[in-house]
Amino acid sequence: MLAVQLFFCSLTTEAGAEPSVRGPAHKLRLELDLPIVLVAGSIASSFFFLPEARGVACAPNCDRSRINRFDRAAAGLYDPTWSTVGDIATVATLAVPLVAIVVDEGLENGLRDDLVVAEAMLVTSALQVSVSYAVGRPRPRVYGDDAPLDERTDANAARSFFSGHVADTVATSVAGLRTFQRLGKPTLGWVLFGVGIAGSSLVGLSRVASGAHFPSDVIAGAAIGTGMGLVLPAIHESGVQMLPFVGADGGGLMVGGRLP
Repeated sequence: MLAVQLFFCSLTTEAGAEPSVRGPAHKLRLELDLPIVLVAGSIASSFFFLPEARGVACAPNCDRSRINRFDRAAAGLYDPTWSTVGDIATVATLAVPLVAIVVDEGLENGLRDDLVVAEAMLVTSALQVSVSYAVGRPRPRVYGDDAPLDERTDANAARSFFSGHVADTVATSVAGLRTFQRLGKPTLGWVLFGVGIAGSSLVGLSRVASGAHFPSDVIAGAAIGTGMGLVLPAIHESGVQMLPFVGADGGGLMVGGRLP
């Protein structure tokens, strides 16, 4: 419920006049930012333990007739060149708002606001890793013979939903827009947002053409990235507090949020 409240709060703020501040646009607080970075970073980094996860049950050749009609045309695609294009486009798109903020605000204030934009990307990555492990959707390349056998049978082949590359680039683009709106520079923010969405579109196209994701994975990634790009700046503007606590069964440490 907290995330939903902050999401609609950010939309309401965007519709009205945005206050002009000298910078930084977002207030950093140790009790908020440290849990976000530590928890999201820990979950997102679990990607490096990917080989320990399960692979695709139907590999090495899955039945494409089981794919929904919207995604079926992408089943079996595989092109390493498009994968390289997507990686380059992802790095460039992620860098655009981060560099622009530092150039506009200066190093000290810019890095503070960059942390909030980076948190939007980090939380999005953590969510993508969690969902992809839970869903276990086979990637398009598993439905054909073009990809090498090891790329159709490893654990990474079972993590199609949703596109983390697209989600991350959209999240940083939206968070960058919110940052410049907060600074009272909406025109610059929208220009950079347009560049970010163009880059994200190229990333999405490349992820489908390379055989890494279905179109629905890309659309879901864009939607989730938009949400995280709105929510993370809104959390910093709202004064919400993030507090660690132990579950009732003593099974582990959790982090909860509350509005002041």
